[in-house]
Amino acid sequence: MSVILLETNKGIIFEKTETKNRCRVAVRDKEHGAMIMDYRFKKIDKTYNSPYISWDNLNCCGGWSFDESYLLTAVQKGKKLCAGITFYDESELNGYISDLPDNLEHFCHKPDQRHTCCIYNIDVVANGSLKDYYSFQDICDMYDNLGISANFNKRLLKDLFDVPLYYFINDETFEYANAVKSEELIVTGLMLGYPIESTAWLIERDCLPPTQYPV
Repeated sequence: MSVILLETNKGIIFEKTETKNRCRVAVRDKEHGAMIMDYRFKKIDKTYNSPYISWDNLNCCGGWSFDESYLLTAVQKGKKLCAGITFYDESELNGYISDLPDNLEHFCHKPDQRHTCCIYNIDVVANGSLKDYYSFQDICDMYDNLGISANFNKRLLKDLFDVPLYYFINDETFEYANAVKSEELIVTGLMLGYPIESTAWLIERDCLPPTQYPV
């Protein structure tokens, strides 16, 4: 069985197929039919539903072309908890910051001057911590159902649920974009609003050599 989960205005398609025990979400370029990425995970009866999680959010992971305007208002509209946004003009960045509502926080990274133009990166994040937006137990149950529970430390993850979200976007403390450990990947996925199944696949994939990837 095959179903289209998402088709973007940039011609990117997310197509889900199922077998008896596994699911696969293939990310393809519609025009050329080329496979860009695929996510494979255990077939389960119920996914985790949250206004902060969607395939639209995963589309903005930076692995392919996407509509960058989505990120400008995604946190403000409650579609995700964190957005990393790039500007190529300092005045545009400053104008964006001045329009941010009081219930959001932001962190401006050091300008990237390695290119022909200066690049300004900013992270916008909701107030509070993960525990204010997600049920820790429900998240753990999802990873248990997906067969990933043995690949991360639940006690450590629970501690991270209590940490203010601003901590994770600050270069001097965490910087979610450089997450490596399973617990950090889970935090990053929840902050950026990626489907839990996609993060589960990244954790499962990193624990196996390519020749042992489940079909």
